[in-house]
Amino acid sequence: MKECPIILCAVMAAALTLATRAPAQSLVVTTITYGYAQVAPLDPTMGPAGIAVDPAENLYVADPINSVVNKYSPTGVPVMTVGKAGVRGWADGLLGFAYFDTPTGIALDAAGNLYVADQFNSTIRKVSPSGVMSTLAGTPNVYGHQDGTGSAALFCQPTALAIDASGNLYVADGANGNLNLPNPPGICIRKVTPAGVVTTLSTLDGIVAAGVGEFNLMGIAVDGQGNLYVSVGPHNDSLASVASLFPPPTGNSIFKVSPSGAATLYAGQPEVLGSADGPAVQALFNNPGALAFDPAGNLYVADNLNTTIRVISPEGIVTTVAGAPGVVGLVDGTGSEAQLRSPQGIAVDAYGDVFFNDGRATRRGIPSANTQGPVRFANMSARGTVSPLSPLIGGFVIDGTVAQTVLARGVGPALAQFAVSNPLPGAQLDIYDRSGSLVASSAAGINWTNCTNAGALAGAFPLYSAVAFTGAPPLPAGPGDAALVITLKPGPYTAVVSSPTGGTGTALVEVYEVP
Repeated sequence: MKECPIILCAVMAAALTLATRAPAQSLVVTTITYGYAQVAPLDPTMGPAGIAVDPAENLYVADPINSVVNKYSPTGVPVMTVGKAGVRGWADGLLGFAYFDTPTGIALDAAGNLYVADQFNSTIRKVSPSGVMSTLAGTPNVYGHQDGTGSAALFCQPTALAIDASGNLYVADGANGNLNLPNPPGICIRKVTPAGVVTTLSTLDGIVAAGVGEFNLMGIAVDGQGNLYVSVGPHNDSLASVASLFPPPTGNSIFKVSPSGAATLYAGQPEVLGSADGPAVQALFNNPGALAFDPAGNLYVADNLNTTIRVISPEGIVTTVAGAPGVVGLVDGTGSEAQLRSPQGIAVDAYGDVFFNDGRATRRGIPSANTQGPVRFANMSARGTVSPLSPLIGGFVIDGTVAQTVLARGVGPALAQFAVSNPLPGAQLDIYDRSGSLVASSAAGINWTNCTNAGALAGAFPLYSAVAFTGAPPLPAGPGDAALVITLKPGPYTAVVSSPTGGTGTALVEVYEVP
């Protein structure tokens, strides 16, 4: 990554400590990015399905409607697209030459390889960190239920993926019952090794024994002991990712599958829809979808038609941690104050932050206790003169063991409203970590400089919501000032304000904690 030689010769520095604590029940929800381009002529409210997050907080989002997988930076800036928007097909190869047909579930391994359930191709695809796609298992457009290695194995519209610490994939081969075949294969869970060896782990007879009628598998997750958890949704002729379009009250429960393949009821009441917290088998769900574990063993559930995020503790207690049942919207906030539209894919990072797709938006939920502490940070600011050879530098520290979201601003032209003489005509804001590597820059993506107002650029939503949460004074709309919303791991950082055009003037660097 780009080195920063000026960090060791700071002109001005300030320090701060952001307090962190252990996870809490409710989530503080913010919107990372909104407004995915929609090429395919489907319902405009529908959006991405699976989501994954890597150790650097980059997000990977499967968009089945446009048949692509997008990679975004931690601040929502597009980094890479695999597949071609609006083009459905099958082809392996380099970026720009490889295609999906309705990618849904995704998972990342420790080496950074991305695995994709390519639903209508009935294959499991692998995308290397450099973007080269290959087919790990299955034969394109050949439906069936056959174990084997690589192309010798057959799937029937796989929908969701989970991955364990050894790199084994678990596939919800869950749309089988929808096919108009003479003898459609049954719904099951398949295991795929890193070498592409496919076996059938469970035929899920326990789900039928529990009284569930026709169903599909909507989400899958694996715990540290090798147990699998699957969410049971409606039997529907549409994609699993859009099965929330007026589904019947089928399933609405979550099952636990042992390493031997036995399926038993884990949460919810089969065939009963609703929203009720409490002991897991007494709780009610309404089309539960994607599942993901956090590092503490809590199982997060995207409760799709309840428009909520639920969590099941290791003790088996269900709690609603974001959104309100039946309240539909796209409003950031804490717990029930947040409004969700259609939560689908879900992922949790190593710090316990929750990421989920919500209609056409991708959103983050930070456990509320991680933003609270006996010492609260209000802001860090430093003011000084910027010249071509002398930037303005502010140092700050994220303390503790949990990542923290901050609003950082480099202010130049807006200082004129405060009677500051000779303000910097234009500001660029860069953030570096302790090694001098660039981790964020206003030079690319959504920032205050290229955002004229909140309504004109939907991708700037995180900036405006962050300002509202922090109480930071708003800046005038227009070019010149820079801002970033970014989630940072614990450690020391340096915020650097410079002039992108080589100008000279007074500038201000600020960092606010986003609660």
